[in-house]
Amino acid sequence: MAKGPADPEVKEKVLAYLDTVEKATSKDMAKAIGEVKSAVDNAVKELAIEDKIEYLYLTTTFIALKGKVGAP
Repeated sequence: MAKGPADPEVKEKVLAYLDTVEKATSKDMAKAIGEVKSAVDNAVKELAIEDKIEYLYLTTTFIALKGKVGAP
């Protein structure tokens, strides 16, 4: 079942939230911005394709604004 394009409002909320933290999980982001996790996951996927955010694979998968977090 295709989810379709991400809600532009959710994408903006994700970017705004990531601007306030160093890194976050999608679960924490969904709780913080008041959206369902599946909508956040869809927005994160599109933002990664647009090269605006990046995935960080540490002890778990984190998401951060592109270039905001340096190498470990």
